[in-house]
Formats: sequence, structure tokens, C-alpha cells
Amino acid sequence: MANFSGLTLIYSICYIFLLRSISAFVLAHSQTSHQPYLGSRGGSITDSGTGSPLGSVRSGKVNKLGYAFDDDFSEDVYSGNERHSSSDFTATFHGEAQLPTEFGTFMIRSYRLVGNGEYRQDMPNYPVEPVVIYSLPPTPPEDDCCDDCPPPSAAAPPSSQPFSSIPGPVNVRIHDQCFTSEVFGSLRCDCREQLNLALRHIAKHGGAIIYLQQEGRGIGIANKVKAYGLQDKGFDTVDANLHLGLAEDARQYNVVPSILNDLGIGPTNDNGVMLMTNNPYKIQKLDELGVKVLGTVPVVIDKTNEFNRAYIATKLERMNHMKELRQSLNMAPQRAIPKGGATASPPSPVVSPDNLDGVVASEDGYCFGRQSVLDAIAATKRGELVVVVDDMDRENEGDLILAASLATPATVSEMVKYTSGVLCVALPGEDMDRLNIPPMVAKNEDPKGTAFGVSVDATRAHGITTGISGKDRATTINLMGSGAATAADFVRPGHIFPLRARDGGVLTRDGHTEATVDLARLAGLPAAGVLCEIVSVENEGEMARLPELRRFAKEHGYVMTSIADMIAYRKEEGI
Repeated sequence: MANFSGLTLIYSICYIFLLRSISAFVLAHSQTSHQPYLGSRGGSITDSGTGSPLGSVRSGKVNKLGYAFDDDFSEDVYSGNERHSSSDFTATFHGEAQLPTEFGTFMIRSYRLVGNGEYRQDMPNYPVEPVVIYSLPPTPPEDDCCDDCPPPSAAAPPSSQPFSSIPGPVNVRIHDQCFTSEVFGSLRCDCREQLNLALRHIAKHGGAIIYLQQEGRGIGIANKVKAYGLQDKGFDTVDANLHLGLAEDARQYNVVPSILNDLGIGPTNDNGVMLMTNNPYKIQKLDELGVKVLGTVPVVIDKTNEFNRAYIATKLERMNHMKELRQSLNMAPQRAIPKGGATASPPSPVVSPDNLDGVVASEDGYCFGRQSVLDAIAATKRGELVVVVDDMDRENEGDLILAASLATPATVSEMVKYTSGVLCVALPGEDMDRLNIPPMVAKNEDPKGTAFGVSVDATRAHGITTGISGKDRATTINLMGSGAATAADFVRPGHIFPLRARDGGVLTRDGHTEATVDLARLAGLPAAGVLCEIVSVENEGEMARLPELRRFAKEHGYVMTSIADMIAYRKEEGI
């Protein structure tokens, strides 16, 4: 019995020791268990020279996107504020297979992100596992083949550089993941349709789609949903990001050069990139990375819908996407990737002003016509308010404009009623200098380069009280446009915002500032005018766009013209 008790004690001690060993092993292993196994390399994957597992948090820091990061990586890696050089991170080939789809049979090639010789899985919102879907251009049929012979399979066998022997530009699309559209079928954007257009294009003409996991322009799916919530409240896609403290566009394309090289696309192979995109940001970033874009093929959907219309308009107006997007907004049933392929000319946009969502000049330069400019000049000479619309590719907004020398308390109050109320007076540079009105800031960061001066009011000697009433503002505006005032007639700051117009007017800069000065000059009045942006009544919280502006001008009896029409008129008249 004693022997049995002794054995039991020994077994118990061994069991406790075993449990403690297992617990210690599990605790230690849990710190690195998220790291992938990399075949024959073995062992845990560590930062170069530190021996610490990648992704473990040594500093306890959390960046503004909510992700933990360690001291070896700046927060900018996550927020998208820092653009690394192409040598920081490269993509290495991982695998390849055939991919049959509804659009045709492609090859799909996978990559993994490598930095400092290690596989990186610790970088949220960075494309750590890019994939490429590609198809080689079909081989031309032999001379004795009939016209109806089916084209050969566009799929290619695995190759280290499949496009290395392909002469001339190669169709390439860099497509960023849109989980909400491509998986859930969201109608809030055009990403899925663009991807499908690109797949059809390379199925027929050959090319590659580099697919990067950069959801929501690089802010991640969680922040994208949060931004959607702000868009539901009236924010556009740019302002939603900025309101959350995120970059307007946090995508990075540093992996692209290594992928193109692996595909055999680039100067060393006597070919180059024909980029399938509407986005100049991508062209700029590729150029910074040393990737030469030989040309572009716009990828434009047939039509917008009620859910993505504002999104596409924002891409055109605020993100400088290419003019071909007009076709979607104008509901033109045409594609910018035509049957003829990349070398075919994109179809012309619809230019009838009755069905446009923004100003589009016809071949003669006019949109509303020469008569609209003559009518605007006449109305300005009579001291009336006129509506002037800028180009669809610019702000796509309409301003009420009035000659400064003819402003009255009634017309100023009327202008405030229908606009944002931030009244500006456009003046030539020499008048700004004469009135001693300096720039508002030393470094102008306005996207359109609007040259604001320090705000002013007329002095009390001119009967000014608070400076904000219609009467007070009309007095200040009249003085600014009189040509006889001096710097001593104004106090700074005030309630009227001077704008410095560029020499040459709309022929130099196609802005409302220059249009205002030009209209006053064309009307034979002192070269000064008051202007303010018209706000939307139909879409509260937004600016009025062309369809609503047309209804607005008709309802109130205002003459409407455009900056494009004024440019065409001045060129035609040689003035």
C-alpha cells in the first residue's frame, strides 16, 4: 500500500510539472502564433536584428486608425501619410494557376509583400498579398485561317515574365479592393463595374489587372463603413475621410514596380504600361516610382444610379478624375473602353446644355452660346444679378455675380438670400495693391488657387455700423469698385472678402474671380464685381449644380452663362 501511495505522489508531481510546461509553451507560442509558416525557412519570423516577432507590440502605441504599432514602424505607414520608396517593400512571386471566369480563362498570380527580407503581415491596410489576373494578347490567326475561326485561348502557361516578349504597350489596370461592391453588390460606387469592364477588355486584347487589398482608398473596411455613415448625412467621399482625420487617399503603390518587373512589363522588355484608369493620382504615383505610363484607357460605366451619382461627381469635381466621367453623369449609353480596344478613340460626350449635369463646351467653345454672354454683359450693365457657371471638370458650381459699382442694399440682400452669404469682391491686382490689401495668408493652399485678400469693411466715416447688414456691405462693395477709394477708406478685418484676379482674366484662369472682373469690364464699368456661390434648395447642405441652376435662373429671371462661353466669346472677339 505504501508503495502504491509513493507512486501516486510521483505521478502527481510529474503531472503538475507537465501542465506547467504546457502552459508556459502555450503562453510563449501565443505571441507568435499569428505568423505564417514559410516552408523551409523554419523558426519564427522576426524583425531584422531584433529577435522579436513581427506584429508583437513592444511600445504599446496605437495609431489614429486604431491599429497597434511598434517603434520600428512610423504611424504614417498606417495612415497613408508617408509614401515609401519602392525599395522599402517589394512583392515576391508566390504561386500561379488558371482562373476560368464568366469573362474568359485567365492566369492568376499571387505575391507576398517583403520588407527587409521578411514576409510582412503586420501592416494593416497595406496590400501584403497582391494578386494579378492576366491574359496574353491573342495570337493573330494564320493567313489560311477563315475569318470565323475562334481566337486561341488567351490563358498562358506559367512563365517567369509572361509579357517579356510582347512588343508595345501592355494594358494594365491597378485595381484596389472594394469588398462592399465586389462581394456584397453595393451600389454606392462603380468599382465592381470598372473591374468587370477591365476583365472583359484584357480577355479580348490581353493585359493584366493588379489587384491590391486597399479597401476604401486605403482606410480599411471598418473606417470605410464609418465614412459611409457620414456620407448618409450629406458628406461627400472626400470630406467624410477628412472629417474622420484620415487621408483623402491613403493608397500606396510601392509594390507595383516589382510586380510589373516580374510580369515582364517595362522599358527593359521594350514595352510599357497602357494604364486603364480615370484617376490622375495613380499616374502621378507610378511616375514617382519610376513607372512610365505610355497612355491611358478610360474605364467608364454606362450610367450612374441614384446611389453612386454623387460619388462619381465627387471623383470628377474634387479628385480631378478624367473628363470621360462626364459620360456616366450625362447618362450617355456608351463605354470608354470600346470594341475597338485601347487604340480606339473614346466616344464624344453629349453636349446639349438641356441634359448636362455640368458645363461642357462644344467644338466651337460655347456651351450656352454666344448670346448668353451678350445677355450677361447687358444685365451686368443694368446692375442686375447674373448666374455664371464654371466648368464641370472644375468646381461645377454657379455664382451670382454683380458689378461692384452698381451694388445696392436690395441686390446685396438678394444675393445673400440665395447663396452661402460669404460675399467676395474680385479686383485686379493693381487695385488690390492700391488699396493696400495683402494676401490673407503667406502660403496659399487653396486647391484652385483662389487669391483671398484680408477682409475689409468701409470705415465709420462712410456710415458703416456693424458692417454685416445689406446696407453696410453694399457701401463697402461700392467703395471697392469705385476706382476712387484709398486704403484709408477701409478697416481690416471686415465682412467683405477681396479676391485678386489674375491679369488676362478668364483667358489666363477659368475661375469665377476672373469672370467677375471680365464681365464688369465688358459692360464698360469699373473692373470690380461681387460674387458668391449659389447653394442648393433641392439638396440641402450642398451646392447647386447645373440642372438646379437652370431651374433657379429661370424661376428668378436671371441671365445665365458660363466661363467656357466667356472664354469662347473673348477669343472670337479678340479681346
